[in-house]
Amino acid sequence: MPPFPYKIIRSKKLTTGTTISVHPEKGVIVRAPFWMPSFAIQKFIDEKTGWILRSLAKIKPTVSTKKYQEGEKHLYFGEEYPLKIKLIGQPVRTSVEMAEGLILVSLYYGHIEEKRDIEIKDGLLRWYLETGISVITEKVNLYTEKLGVNYSRIDIKKVSSIWGSCSPSNRLCFNRKLIMAPHEVVDYVVIHEVCHLVHRNHSSRFWGLVAKFDPRYKEHRRWLYRNHSLLSI
Repeated sequence: MPPFPYKIIRSKKLTTGTTISVHPEKGVIVRAPFWMPSFAIQKFIDEKTGWILRSLAKIKPTVSTKKYQEGEKHLYFGEEYPLKIKLIGQPVRTSVEMAEGLILVSLYYGHIEEKRDIEIKDGLLRWYLETGISVITEKVNLYTEKLGVNYSRIDIKKVSSIWGSCSPSNRLCFNRKLIMAPHEVVDYVVIHEVCHLVHRNHSSRFWGLVAKFDPRYKEHRRWLYRNHSLLSI
């Protein structure tokens, strides 16, 4: 047996191909035709073991070491900014904003010590969500106008396994963590999902359309694969 866990997904479509993907959070996924016997799938995995192990070794472990203290740095569109904690007298919800090269957190001074970290983290999460919907909507509008297509709505969510999705009803969903990635990487994810409004698959035509708006899309896709663990709150 291979020295790593994996999941086999059998396709009901009339396909002859067997593929393996290594995802930072989903792990090793093997896709095979429904008619392929288990021993043949196992042989295919054994043959690809070396490649799988090398791919797994490139994935940085996701370990959150955030302490939410004064001066701690957090990502915002690929750049790191230090936290500035401002204690206020009113018992209001913790708020966050960018101010003079800092991420300014306004926090009620009456919170007990144990609750301060939670309040700051929750405030940052809300800020990424609110900022994300504004910035990503602007980017989506730019590319849908270029392509002459329409979407039904945009959602920014706290998800871990995907960066973006496009539903059959033209609903676009994006990962809130994208607000921490460089702009060009965010653009790639937006372009990817907007292009699905034209091509509902990953055909050569789809990737050709993506390349038209982002010639470096492979580089940006690799950046997400290799640096996903950096995008932690």
